[in-house]
Amino acid sequence: MAEVSSLNDPRPPFAHGCNYPWSTDGTTVFYGLDFGGNVWGSHLGVSTRRDAIIHDFAEMAALGFTVVRWFVFCDGRAGIVYDDAGIPADLDAYFFADLDAALEIAQGVGIALSLVLLDHRWMFRGLRDLIADETSGVLLEASLPAGRAHVLIDAAGQDRLFDRVFTPIVRRYSPSGARADLGSALFAYELMNEPDFVIEEWEQDLSAEVTMPIRFAVFGELVARLSDLVHRHSTARTTLAAARLRNLWAWDDPALGLDFIQVHSYPDLRHPRRDEDVYGRAARALGCSRQVVLGEFPGNGPSQHPPWSSPPPWTLGEYLEFALGNGYAGAWPWSFSGTDAYGRLPSAALGDFARLHPLVVNSRARTS
Repeated sequence: MAEVSSLNDPRPPFAHGCNYPWSTDGTTVFYGLDFGGNVWGSHLGVSTRRDAIIHDFAEMAALGFTVVRWFVFCDGRAGIVYDDAGIPADLDAYFFADLDAALEIAQGVGIALSLVLLDHRWMFRGLRDLIADETSGVLLEASLPAGRAHVLIDAAGQDRLFDRVFTPIVRRYSPSGARADLGSALFAYELMNEPDFVIEEWEQDLSAEVTMPIRFAVFGELVARLSDLVHRHSTARTTLAAARLRNLWAWDDPALGLDFIQVHSYPDLRHPRRDEDVYGRAARALGCSRQVVLGEFPGNGPSQHPPWSSPPPWTLGEYLEFALGNGYAGAWPWSFSGTDAYGRLPSAALGDFARLHPLVVNSRARTS
């Protein structure tokens, strides 16, 4: 496994990874359903589809990847038991069976997981849930008008999320934990995917789907709290991603305790002011004190992209060579799962990269 090293290393290793944000069987997209039983009363997690996940990871290893970025709780629809106030009470009975299985599968093919604990959709309005009728006890499907924002905004919710959810996860895979044997399969923990869209002060990026945004200072305290938890009990790293290049500076603050930071890049030629294109900028030119991973970018942009987007002509091979040659600590294309309009990754480009750079790819990589 390639490691993200200190900035003092003149030849920083390169974490060759990809996004496997959630699994799919070709029909069902398991967004937020890979880990634990869900709020609709069923269990569709990794341990119930082990053979399919093994197949996916064998293919990712054959494509050369050593790191896989995988979303865990997403918008909170699975894996967590909530009390009557919607505050996390515990991890559900299936959660660790699924996460253990995921780590076992990844470890078996030389891949380490970068776990994204929450998606920014955690704070979107209109999330679905089941709520018990107080009179009859009948379970009713309901909409959460503010999503699960109150869990992150209120001190009591924060404490329960850490005490009942995050801490048991980190400690289970610690050197003294119940599954210490799986600790080497953990590359990093990430508090939230693309928090740019939920930060109160960042009005330019704040999503209209967020009715209760979180102040940057509050969110920063949560990031630092997770970093401290991980560093006390784990050999894994902590990271966070900027959805917009202009916000990358905020996550470089030493007070957050992050080991490396990510930038996500989806430039649009039709809307050049929406986000700057990172392609062509050396990592050192970004002015960060921490190493930077290109954490998301179109895996096959010229051929596969949403109809409303016009990405630059950069191919997967060009992105990988650019990142490797310009000081980035990794480049993780979106996405292996291929569950949106950006599609799946072109295998030929990955085979070429593996052939040219055998020291940074998985030993199982195909080169032909």
